[in-house]
Amino acid sequence: MKLMSAASLAVLVMTAAACTTPRTKTMEVQAQTLAPAVAVNRFADLKLAEPDRNVPAYADTALDPLRAPTLTRFNSEAEFLSWLTLVREAASQRGVHNWRDMPVAMSAPTGVMDSAAMSPPPPPPPAMAMESAAPEEVVITGSTIPADPSNPEITNNQKAGVDEGGIVKQIGNHLVVLQDGRLFVTDLMPGGEPGLKLTDRANVYRSDQEDTWYDEMLVAGRTILVTGYSYGENASEFTVLKLGADGKVTREATFYISSDDYYSGSNYASRMIDGKLVIHTPIFTSGRGWWDAFDPPEIREWRKEGPEGEREHVRGRPLFRAEDIWMPVQRLLEPVIHTVTVCDISGATDSSAPLCESTAIVGTEFHEFLVTKDAFWLWMNPGWAEMSSESDGRYQACPERSGHAPVREIATSALVKLPISGDMPSVLSVRGMPQNQFSMDMDAGTFRAVVDWQSAACPVGWSTPATLTFFDAPMSAFTNTFTDAPGGRYVPLPSPGASSYEARFTEKHLVYGAREGWGTWAPGQGEAVRDDARAIIVPVDNPSWPVTVSVPHDVIRAERAGPYMALTGYRDYKGLSVSLIDLRLEEPAVASTLVMENRYESENRSHSFNSRIGADGKGLIALPTVSRSEESERWWWWSSSSDLSYLETDAAGKLSKAGELIATRRDPELESATGYECEVSCVDWYGNARPIFTGGRVIALVNSELIEGVHESGTVREIRRIDLTAKPD
Repeated sequence: MKLMSAASLAVLVMTAAACTTPRTKTMEVQAQTLAPAVAVNRFADLKLAEPDRNVPAYADTALDPLRAPTLTRFNSEAEFLSWLTLVREAASQRGVHNWRDMPVAMSAPTGVMDSAAMSPPPPPPPAMAMESAAPEEVVITGSTIPADPSNPEITNNQKAGVDEGGIVKQIGNHLVVLQDGRLFVTDLMPGGEPGLKLTDRANVYRSDQEDTWYDEMLVAGRTILVTGYSYGENASEFTVLKLGADGKVTREATFYISSDDYYSGSNYASRMIDGKLVIHTPIFTSGRGWWDAFDPPEIREWRKEGPEGEREHVRGRPLFRAEDIWMPVQRLLEPVIHTVTVCDISGATDSSAPLCESTAIVGTEFHEFLVTKDAFWLWMNPGWAEMSSESDGRYQACPERSGHAPVREIATSALVKLPISGDMPSVLSVRGMPQNQFSMDMDAGTFRAVVDWQSAACPVGWSTPATLTFFDAPMSAFTNTFTDAPGGRYVPLPSPGASSYEARFTEKHLVYGAREGWGTWAPGQGEAVRDDARAIIVPVDNPSWPVTVSVPHDVIRAERAGPYMALTGYRDYKGLSVSLIDLRLEEPAVASTLVMENRYESENRSHSFNSRIGADGKGLIALPTVSRSEESERWWWWSSSSDLSYLETDAAGKLSKAGELIATRRDPELESATGYECEVSCVDWYGNARPIFTGGRVIALVNSELIEGVHESGTVREIRRIDLTAKPD
């Protein structure tokens, strides 16, 4: 991730407003002005005890003065900088040197060391200024864009009501596709009849010299928000656009939020909840170059380039001050400021960035997050620096142990709830490590997770079968105080039998299945046939009674599909296998398995899978595939064309082939038949194929085409298609 360059040597001083002694009716007292209160710097003269290098840093009590088990903010910028200096000293004592620690001359990109970049930013307003702002500056805390039925949920989102940034969205009768830094708009009902008609193609970027990668799109009503990362600005770029009833796009605003590169190969950076943008931007404090100042992340408007493409450097509004940051509850050596920002994008213009509120807390670098409708859940584990020690004989018990390690040997982690509303955070001491966002869930007032259960004293190899534990805790367990004692419930789970696994939650079940290593490609012809995989179904209300079933392939994907859990994977070179687990049964079981001969998955992201299955269990499943096994590695980007393959399921969960919608195969390096040329953001890091089910219609986005099919007599057949690169009417 890119690091923000510090631009200030100024230290902000927190002051208290002057107050006066009140008057009484019987005696007039002369008003007295009190001197401004100076915030106490708790770390100014603090000396840390020598570290105990025989225990990991997360367990070393010498670091206790640097954490606040009861949620507490820093008192001032001076205090934050003093604390940061002590953390660096503690890390140095343990021999921890981050790769980000490098000389300024080496870390600063060309052009950063100019007078504008080095000028101090304007001080942020005091906390009370936000409460007494002029009417036109009042921070809006409620959504002004309510959920709109004109935005059908065509994305395979993890949580209902939480839209994830994607590459295709729906607004009324229009589909909007994000590719190559452009928006392609298609009318699904031209002339009031079902069809496909291009209505607009609009550049999100303003110049073909842009260094921004445009990745994700969100919609609320007729508002479109496109997220990108600008390496020139060292910031996440957000462009707000409007879609008219005529299918034409107009740009409203572009703004930036200072951040490192948000890109993730599996998770999505942005969310839309009740019309408001929610984004997580971790800020790495290690190796920032300038250690003598606090440079808060800003939100700033775009300023139009000059004739040579030059831009005026404009300082923005700080999202928070040092005294707004919550101190860490954990012992740590490589602090990261985890920031969750919520923005009301309505009314944003190029001269007025949207109103945003941020919550920031210091935590560890190793983290996973889940976003629900009311909260951002941040699970923070000790990193390599916090886990290492010089203890001898710490592995003696490992070879003799069978089963799960005791809780006392599992590293202490923190689970933090950051309300979307900006209310007070809460925290819980936890154990174990979720592998990704799909290993976590919050439903019916209970937070749940499946976690890797690895003793800090017992190293494991890459091929060691995973040891897993089910965790849950009610909301009442979250408080403002963190303790080293584990909270919540921990129930040992059966091992999937391999080192890696895929997991998914439903309201009633957790399902996970095994695969070897990180590979997701099919075996080559002549390679050994893969063993059957275990799939474990755990009732979330009674996790002590899991059900283990066998599927005739490994598991590279686990996705909810109506009342089923769909598992995909490979047994041999012949093609992709798909199994359905019927979760309606008292004891869930494999309903059917189908081998898609000479078909191989081509995208790994969750959005590339979708289904339309009714309450009776009948319906369609769709996902991108290719017919050549050498292209089946499911890269996180895919600029070549995939096809869309369809499977039908009956009421009993029996799968059958339902055909393909075939893309026009074209080498992306060759000239387009329409004369189309990509100018910026020309690698599809988020993929380019998506199955779309909307209004009873079956539509496939495949590279630069939209194809519509009709499902008749058990088969999906093509009825029309359009090339998005053609010129709109």
